[in-house]
Amino acid sequence: MEVGIVETPHKEESLNQGTEEMEINLSADLEEKIRSLDEFARDKSDEHLVQIRVHQLALAKILVIVHGKTPSYLVTSHCKLGEAYLNFKCFEQAIDHLTTALKKNSKLFSEKSESKKYHAHILTLLGKTYLEMNNCEDSVELLQKALEMTQLCYGEEDINCASIMTLLANCYTKTQDYDQALEYISKVWDISEAKYGFKSESCALVYLETAKIYSKKEDYEKAVEYQKRAINILVEINVEKNPEYIANLYTALSTYQQRNNDIEGYIDSLDKVKKIYAELYGDMDKRTIKIKKAVALALLKNNRNEEALKELLETEQLQANFYGEDSLQLAKTLKIIGALQLFQNSFIDAQRYYSKALKIFEEHGVKAAVVDLKKKIKTAREMRDKALASRLPEK
Repeated sequence: MEVGIVETPHKEESLNQGTEEMEINLSADLEEKIRSLDEFARDKSDEHLVQIRVHQLALAKILVIVHGKTPSYLVTSHCKLGEAYLNFKCFEQAIDHLTTALKKNSKLFSEKSESKKYHAHILTLLGKTYLEMNNCEDSVELLQKALEMTQLCYGEEDINCASIMTLLANCYTKTQDYDQALEYISKVWDISEAKYGFKSESCALVYLETAKIYSKKEDYEKAVEYQKRAINILVEINVEKNPEYIANLYTALSTYQQRNNDIEGYIDSLDKVKKIYAELYGDMDKRTIKIKKAVALALLKNNRNEEALKELLETEQLQANFYGEDSLQLAKTLKIIGALQLFQNSFIDAQRYYSKALKIFEEHGVKAAVVDLKKKIKTAREMRDKALASRLPEK
C-alpha cells in the first residue's frame, strides 16, 4: 500500500503533463484551422465568405475563452466577419461586429504595438459601412479618426492614407461638397504618383475618381479630360489584357461626352466599344448589337445619315437573326430606318419598312406604336403622291 501512495504524485504529474500537451495540441490545431480558413476564403462569393468568417469567429472564441489565448484572435475574427457582412451589404451586422472589434482592440494598445494600426483599419471599415448607408456625417467622423491614426502610425505621405482619403472624397461628393472632394483626391494623386509613378494603374484610378467627381459637379468637360487621361495610361501599360474593363471606361467616357455635347467624341468612344465587343463576343451577341444601334443613333444625331443607315441596316440583319424576325427589338429598328428613308425622300422604302414594323407591333399588341405607324405610312404615301404629281407635265 505504501508503494502505491508514493507513486500517486508521479501519476498525477504525468496526467497533468499529458493534459497540458493535449491542450497545446488542440489550440495549435484551432490556430491552424483559422489560418487554413483564410486560405480557403480566397475567391469565394460574398455569401460563402460570411459563412467562413462565422466559423472562424466560433473557433476564435474557443481559443480565447477555453484555451486562454490572446484576445487579438477575437478582434481579428470580428473585424473580418464585419468586413464580410459589409461586402454582402448586410450593414447592421457589419456595424455590430466592427464595433465589437473596435472595443476589444482598444484594450490591446498597451499589449500589442500593431493594435493601433489595426484600429485605424477597423475605423476605416466602419466609415466605409456608414458611407454605404449614406450616413456621410458619421462616415466622415470615423474616416477622419482613421486618417489621423494612420498618419501617426505610417506618416502623412504613406499609401495607406490614400485609400482613406479616397473614401473621404466619396463622402464629400455625396454631400455635394465637390471642392473638398477634389482637395482630398488631389492629395491621393500626390501620394500615388510618389509611390508608383505617373504612368501607373494607381494614378489612372485616381484620374477615374476625379472624373466621377467632376461629372457629379456637372463639369463634363473636366470629366472627359480626366477620363481620357485614365484610359490613355491604362492602355499604355497594357491593361487592355482586360478589354471588357476598357470598354466600360469608354462607355463612361461616351456618357460624359454626350452630356458635354461632344457628339463626335461620343461617336468615337461608342465605336471603340463596338470594336471591343465585336472582338470579344462576335457580331451575334446582344451587347454588340445594342452598341451598334447606339452608334447608329449617335450618327443620326450628328446628321451623318448615310453612315447611320449603314449601321442600322447591319443592325436589322443581326437583330433578325439573333432575336427573330417578329421581335420587338427588330420592329423598333425598322421604324427608325423607315423614318430615315422618309427623311431622304425614299418614300417606297419608307413605306416598306414602316409596314414591316407595323406588322410586328400588331402581332405584339402594341397599340400606341400601331396607331403611330399607320399615320406615318399615310404620310409617306401622301408625300410620294405629291412628289409624283410634281413631276407630271402641266396640261
